[in-house]
Amino acid sequence: MYTPADRMRLARAYVPFQIFSQRLSPMEGLMKGTIFPELYFPYRRHHK
Repeated sequence: MYTPADRMRLARAYVPFQIFSQRLSPMEGLMKGTIFPELYFPYRRHHK
């Protein structure tokens, strides 16, 4: 038995297109979580 909630999406992934141009060093990539600068988007708090 299905309910309307079965058709709802809980989340949707957003994956930007990756255009390979350069790579970060292994150590910097480890610190940033990626070796591709195009995919590095750090979290920034919005101040009110």
